[in-house]
Amino acid sequence: MKELAGKTAVVTGAASGIGRAMAKRWAEAGMSVVLADIDEVTLDDAVAEVADSGPAAGLAVDVTLASEVEDLLSFTVDRFNRAHLVCNNAGVAGPSGRAPHELTVADWQWVLDVDLWGVIHGVRTFVPHLLTHGDGHIVNTASQSGLTSGAVISAAYYAAKHAVVALSECQFHDFATRAPGVNVSVLCPGPVATNIMHDEVHRPERFQTVPSPVVTDRSESLASAMWDVIASGRPPHEVADIVHDAVVNDEFYIYTDPNIIESVTARHRAIEQRGYPTTGRMDAEVTGN
Repeated sequence: MKELAGKTAVVTGAASGIGRAMAKRWAEAGMSVVLADIDEVTLDDAVAEVADSGPAAGLAVDVTLASEVEDLLSFTVDRFNRAHLVCNNAGVAGPSGRAPHELTVADWQWVLDVDLWGVIHGVRTFVPHLLTHGDGHIVNTASQSGLTSGAVISAAYYAAKHAVVALSECQFHDFATRAPGVNVSVLCPGPVATNIMHDEVHRPERFQTVPSPVVTDRSESLASAMWDVIASGRPPHEVADIVHDAVVNDEFYIYTDPNIIESVTARHRAIEQRGYPTTGRMDAEVTGN
């Protein structure tokens, strides 16, 4: 998508972090922007900020609900006629420091519903719209955790992000044969200074675990260490600039940390040699090993 000015971008998870920075960057590029988020209060503030750079509108959306994502498309068409660029960005980290078997059913459902099903709902809703018009671009937010694995982040998060990468790759192959004018990218950021570690406050009641799981010394120390790593990560506006350039240049894999290639290479080497799973950079950064 070489020309952005005069077109419309839709961003989920747009009230804060990477989503908010992307929304602002698209507005600065001359696009009309629709911001969607489950946090209505922060969303209103984000819309006001983005509106300083160009036409913007916001809609409260829970991306785990297909009907609300469908409403987002209708809202976009009503306000700006159509969507050109869709960023399926909403995400949560989930509980850290717990083994896969220690996560509750509610934990798994919450993370998978937001991080994976949120993207699935976005793809199922917006791709037919883009195909009808014959052009456009999808950006699915995964993570460097979609290319590696480890033990410090929620296993549900790793599983969801790997699935988002695979889904995006499948979508790429489909577009290549069906609609060369429509493109897709997958964003695999490393640590970014966002509030993702505070996402529990936005966990819907239907995903709550009652009683709450007991906080252990391990989970507490890992959560604290992860927060330090994330807080010292790249500022969101730098990630937004990287995504902007990738969309304009029709790049598929979008990285924010070039060093992640070392972890990806090590993982692939282990697969090729039938070795044992390697860990990604996040584990090394959090544990200091």
